[in-house]
Amino acid sequence: MSDISTYVDGLPAAYQLLNPEALNKGGDDRIFDWFTRCLAAKKAGRDVVNGTLGSLLDDHGHLAINSTVERQIRGQPSIELAGYAPLRGLPLFRDLAIELALGSNRQAIEEAGISAISIATPGGCGALSASASNFVDVGDSILLRARHWEPYRTIIVERGCEIATWPFLPETPEAGLEHLERAGLAAELTRLAQSQKRILIWLNDPAHNPTGLSLQASERRAMLEEVWEHALAYPEVGITLLIDAAYALYAAEPYGWATTLKEEIARRGDFPENLMLCFAISCSKSHTCYGLRTGALVCLHPNQQFTDKLEDVLLHTGRGTWSAAPRVAQRAISEIHNDAELHEEWQGERDSFKRMLDERRDAFRRAAAAHNLSLDPTHDGYFAFLECESNQQVCEIAAEQHDVFLVPLEGGVRIGICAIAAEQMERVAAALADGLAQTR
Repeated sequence: MSDISTYVDGLPAAYQLLNPEALNKGGDDRIFDWFTRCLAAKKAGRDVVNGTLGSLLDDHGHLAINSTVERQIRGQPSIELAGYAPLRGLPLFRDLAIELALGSNRQAIEEAGISAISIATPGGCGALSASASNFVDVGDSILLRARHWEPYRTIIVERGCEIATWPFLPETPEAGLEHLERAGLAAELTRLAQSQKRILIWLNDPAHNPTGLSLQASERRAMLEEVWEHALAYPEVGITLLIDAAYALYAAEPYGWATTLKEEIARRGDFPENLMLCFAISCSKSHTCYGLRTGALVCLHPNQQFTDKLEDVLLHTGRGTWSAAPRVAQRAISEIHNDAELHEEWQGERDSFKRMLDERRDAFRRAAAAHNLSLDPTHDGYFAFLECESNQQVCEIAAEQHDVFLVPLEGGVRIGICAIAAEQMERVAAALADGLAQTR
């Protein structure tokens, strides 16, 4: 092969095969890059602490798998293992997805005249992607909190959209709104309503990635009020609030948003026609089947004619991107939740995983306090977050001098509570404290 290349517009001729948007794309994200570094260090014989992962590990560093789910998947007949699912997803799973979003609030919400539909997607990412494809225009901004899961940006850019943000935490908290910057949210909603025909909000709650923060009932209500009021004030603008519920079943209030919605409907009555509430459901964490890519997009709206049309729209999007979501976990998980004995077994294991996460978080909080580390509020789920400007250097020091591998993200360091045994939390806190001390 020749090393000589023809150049066009300053680039090798081969680069003409990529469009301008593609030329701006990169490879692995930072999370997987640091995970790969940790694996290489472990392979080299170093005694590593792996806090990079977004998967639940047991105290021996092995992937924690709900045995009820594994057994039910392995017991499926060949047709369920290898066959296609319907394009919308298996009917039992689509109904279950609504239950996973709404819990015991479902009946009251539907009796209030709200139509609920769902479509199976390849994990929560598929649900997010489908929403970006249909609920905003190309070139629009999708509204996020300033601190968010970094792959949101990848999904948004792939859909030809941009990012707008409001502050993650208030500088001067109001009573009962310690974790919600309401004024900033309202200002950004107003700005977008005056410049876009559609607004899409992605809110990862409860058990936010990367901090573990969960909004409280008063904060959920205040946020829904803002969205509702903007829908009334701008009837010509479509507004969708999507709750990314990937970690919800490890939270103290897994169905908090459905409860808030039920209460707001009861208090206000009519639901604005230009408002929609959605849930991105992921079975990756709750059912420990990450690689089987099983999730759903659940949509709530008072007009059934519209939700019937929405089903067709989402089916079309799915057909044109992932075809049909994988079948086997849809079947297995649906069977578990429709069998009282199997459901009790699954729930018992899920609860044990939640207790393990709670114990690890408590241990990390204690260790962080002992080392004078100031963490972002952290309540539930897989992660905690330390704010610092020198995040890259802190992570390098932790890795190279302490064999503690964490992830530097915008504004600080993500600590994978999900992957670190409680007894290792002191070592993690000490590594972070040392990294901060050396970079001051």
